[in-house]
Amino acid sequence: MTGFRRLSAIVLFAAVLASCASEPGGTNNPIMRPFQWFSYANGDDIRNVCVPGRNSRYRLIYNALYDEQVRTYDIVQLLTSKEATQVTRVFSGGINADWNLASSGFDPHATQQSREIISISDLVAIEQALIKSGFEQPAIKGQILHSDSFYWIAMVCRDGIFKYYAWTDRNADIKKLPFREVLAKGDETGVALVDPYAPTFPGRGSRYYNGRGGKTYFTMQVGDNGLIQ
Repeated sequence: MTGFRRLSAIVLFAAVLASCASEPGGTNNPIMRPFQWFSYANGDDIRNVCVPGRNSRYRLIYNALYDEQVRTYDIVQLLTSKEATQVTRVFSGGINADWNLASSGFDPHATQQSREIISISDLVAIEQALIKSGFEQPAIKGQILHSDSFYWIAMVCRDGIFKYYAWTDRNADIKKLPFREVLAKGDETGVALVDPYAPTFPGRGSRYYNGRGGKTYFTMQVGDNGLIQ
């Protein structure tokens, strides 16, 4: 059972109460934020509009020790031109302080954010870098993503087909993944990407999610083509 599933069993009653008392602008409830993040990391919003004829959508997430830095890259191809928009967000200290899900859709408030127009050649370069990194392979079912580690997630919707993949230090050299460089071209946040290193911390069993800052630990598990809920 993943950390999210264990957490859901503990806070089920609180979640019901929160849903009944939710505000139009989203939630500041620290208990509910992990579930919002899970939905975002699973690409639920992309899946919901992934039908033939729609513009291609890309989302990449870099977890550089959850409590230190999380980076997200949302890229949408513009149907009426040979361009795409790349929105890059950098969250410092995890989603406890910076994340919000509005009722109208995902509305993350990042520590730093940039929105840039990238060319079709840049988008092709991202595609090629993903393929070179092994993205076209089937997702690794059962893969565990630890919040206190370094990993990448990528999801793409093209021509109505949704594809999901994740990289950890067990199946890749995180520091040398080819798409890091091409994503940097559309990243104007001004915040340096945290390179992987070996952190020192107590055993995972001694840590817990408290929703009030400090050390946060949870896991997510990859299934056939996304996260296991």
